[in-house]
Parts: sequence; structure tokens; C-alpha cells
Amino acid sequence: MGKILIMYDSQSDRKFTSTMVPYVEQGACSVPGMEVRVRSVKDCHTEDVYWADGIAVGCPTHFANISWEMKKWWDDRCLDIWFKTDGKFACSFTSAGSYGGGGELTCQALNVMMMNFGYFVFGITDYVYKKQSLHYGAVVAGEPREQHETEACRRVGLRLAEWVGYYMDGNKDLHPLKATYKRFWELAD
Repeated sequence: MGKILIMYDSQSDRKFTSTMVPYVEQGACSVPGMEVRVRSVKDCHTEDVYWADGIAVGCPTHFANISWEMKKWWDDRCLDIWFKTDGKFACSFTSAGSYGGGGELTCQALNVMMMNFGYFVFGITDYVYKKQSLHYGAVVAGEPREQHETEACRRVGLRLAEWVGYYMDGNKDLHPLKATYKRFWELAD
């Protein structure tokens, strides 16, 4: 059984990043056999990170970068976690004030941070709407309201669960080319 942690920070008054979390969770839970934990950065413990085979990390975009609370969490636990997360999977999501407000840069910064901890970070080539893709992670302006915004969040969780199931659980049918993309092309026919 694959184990997925969704860890997020949502410190702004509007708490938009937290509104993305249920959709990321839905995506991860849509793959049979996944166990999912959801933790805010305030409630997450080092043991949660050890437990997980894959982690979806999300925070608000602050000046095109990671929120200080998320960065501080990893900085404070660096010596405890170092060398203990190598080979696990990670992806990112963020809420920004607007499209073009630095959301992709925040996802890239989260991804680079996770790579430094030894996580396998993956790109997502899927388009969830005309001209909207998830190459670096799910980016939403404000809270997800439109169908393509909620689908972007779901897709991040789904893809994480597929990779965890494929590599960690050895379920060869969960490779995205056999799972997600097969369903996509069947719908297109």
C-alpha cells in the first residue's frame, strides 16, 4: 500500500492554499490502495515525512517564492531528515494572487528544495484546460473555483499516487502512460 503525505502551509487571511488540499487528496485517493495523510505545516511531524513514500508540498506564493513557514519547517528538521528521504517522490502546488504572480517559480523552488532532500520530483505534461498545464506543479490564482483549477489540483495528487504505486508498490499498471494517458486517449476517441 502506497503512503502519501500532503503537507501544506496556508497562512494568509484568505487561506487559498488550504482550499487546494481536498482536491489534491481526491486525486491521490482515486488510485486504489493509497493511504493519505493531510498535515498543515504547523501539525506535521518528522515521523509523517518518514512514513510517506510520496509527498505533495504546497504553500502560498510569497514574492514568487516559498512561504517562510514552509521553508523554516524543512530548515529546522534538515539534520534529522537528511539521507532519510532519498528515493521518495515529491510534487508541488501553490496559490498565488494572480496568474503570472510567481506561482510557477514557487513550485520550482519547492521542487528544488525537495530534490535537495533526495526526492524524485517529476514534471506533469498534462493540460487540464486550453493553454493551462502543470509542468512544475499545480498553480491556482486565489482559490480553485473553475473546473480546470480543481482538476489541476486533482491531477497533481493523481500523478503522485500513480508514481508511488508504480515504483514503490510495483504496480506496473499504474504507470501514467498506462493509467492516466490511456483514459485520456479513450475519452478523446
